[in-house]
Amino acid sequence: MRLELRRYGRELGGEPAVVILGASALLVISHYQANTSYFRTLFGARFDAHPAAPLLPYFWWFGASLFLYLVIPLALSYATRGSFTRAYGMGLGDAKAGLAISGLFLLVMLPAAYVASRSQAFAGHYPLAGQAAFTLQLGGGKPALSLGLFLIYEAAYLSYFVGWEFLFRGWMLNGLLPRFGKAGAVLIQASPFAVMHLGKPELEALGSVLAGVALGVLALRTRSFWYGALLHGVVAVWMDVLESWAYLFPS
Repeated sequence: MRLELRRYGRELGGEPAVVILGASALLVISHYQANTSYFRTLFGARFDAHPAAPLLPYFWWFGASLFLYLVIPLALSYATRGSFTRAYGMGLGDAKAGLAISGLFLLVMLPAAYVASRSQAFAGHYPLAGQAAFTLQLGGGKPALSLGLFLIYEAAYLSYFVGWEFLFRGWMLNGLLPRFGKAGAVLIQASPFAVMHLGKPELEALGSVLAGVALGVLALRTRSFWYGALLHGVVAVWMDVLESWAYLFPS
């Protein structure tokens, strides 16, 4: 019995355990602390008078997620002497292939996002911050449209996808690769990625199952998570633009 426990301990230990358990813990922490509601818990009514007050919780969400999904994984791997396999895909890798494949994906995904944005299922779902993403509350309670605020919001939103893609296609994928091989690493990271889409429109949540696999394969092919971050971020921002266009540029 003791020998069996030791054998299981050796098999379960090492970098794969750090990556799987660490990612699970970080996703749980993110659910409770890296969200818009927790901003109110931390700061109360301190920023209620700010012209962009409704948007500030979303900046907290995106910034906290970047910290949890990128900074903490790197710190965990450093502390546990992780292998830093392929530097976790942090370089540009095969840039020629990455840009070419990303371009082909976007040729399909941007029109598909346009069609989806016209459907009732997506109506009002994006931007995540709603009209607060481009509205300032001026003196007297009069709202004002702000393209500059929208651009700042979208830049913060893009940073969120950098952290998101690093967690799944940088840290998890490369950390699991030596133990589970390419197919195993791709499939393992794709599972929590899909689960994290619960609450999204059903078509998007179902699509995330295939997207998690496709983005994992892309990261392996290019040896970089950046192209997945580019794809994920561009499509997300594009959806926000489509849903916000009529407000930002009324005819």
